[in-house]
Amino acid sequence: MADTIGSRVRLRVRIGKGLTTEATSLSVVVAGKEVTITSQGREEPLSAAKWLILSARSFATENEAQLFGTRLCSILQLVGLSLRLGFDVGENKATSWINEEFARSIGLIEDHQRIAQNIHGLMVLPDDDHTRFPISNAQMTVTASSESFTSSIKELGESGDIDLGQAANGVRLLNSALMTSDPLGQIVLAISAVEELKQKELNKPQKALLERLARDAEKSTELLPAEGVEVAEGIRRSVHPIGLRQGVKRLLSDCDQSHLWGEWERLYSIRSKLFHKGARLPTHEVREAAADTITLCGKIILAIITKEGGKVPSIAAANFSTNAAA
Repeated sequence: MADTIGSRVRLRVRIGKGLTTEATSLSVVVAGKEVTITSQGREEPLSAAKWLILSARSFATENEAQLFGTRLCSILQLVGLSLRLGFDVGENKATSWINEEFARSIGLIEDHQRIAQNIHGLMVLPDDDHTRFPISNAQMTVTASSESFTSSIKELGESGDIDLGQAANGVRLLNSALMTSDPLGQIVLAISAVEELKQKELNKPQKALLERLARDAEKSTELLPAEGVEVAEGIRRSVHPIGLRQGVKRLLSDCDQSHLWGEWERLYSIRSKLFHKGARLPTHEVREAAADTITLCGKIILAIITKEGGKVPSIAAANFSTNAAA
């Protein structure tokens, strides 16, 4: 999309004191580009602003926009110091976020619109007017449906004791993932929620086979008795939990979700690129990967609870596209 419609720069900064003007926007030309300055609250005068949004449009490429935005950050910091005004240009991290699929389902955005993280700092995005930003302050507060909240509590309250079984810690980690605004943190927590569930020992038939092999080693006529014992002890010592990849694959099979293996491989590959290979992916790709990872891991955790006979609120089927509540 960015290649066909170009890119724009959005720089969101915290300001030490408001500007002496009742105007709601200002504009200034920087390196031949018009930069528009507004308060985060669209109708808020700049004199009352605690957050400013600086926008510049019509960049041919993301790289061109990124270079301009980086320069604008440096300019702004020096101006803030020189005027004894104070600007905090941030570290390009999100301060608020809402899942795009959920936002669309409750009518916060239309079909053609997208939700982006409200970055404290520099962001490059498609040069159109279809991006919306969640703002968790007086201008906009993202909330969850109180009716869904209370009805889900009532639904589970009527189902008897709640036992999350082996999924208990996974549920806790996924809640933590949902509460953080950092997409990288979301990916780590969601993946961990599933990975720690697969840490099982080999099953009984596998253990029995290894024990038979150990006994055969002890009885072997091809080795000295002491050598046979050493081999048998080595076999018994080698009984460890199965590997991460194979463990997750077995977990999916156990909860009848083997069809999710391809998606797990895709998202785990992205995680590996980000954390082990130092890849720098575009912000929107990381954000999408985080949302997809939470959705995938949520499906798995909910399926495990259901498989073990637990009750899942009906609303989960809509939020995670599952049949877990059936």
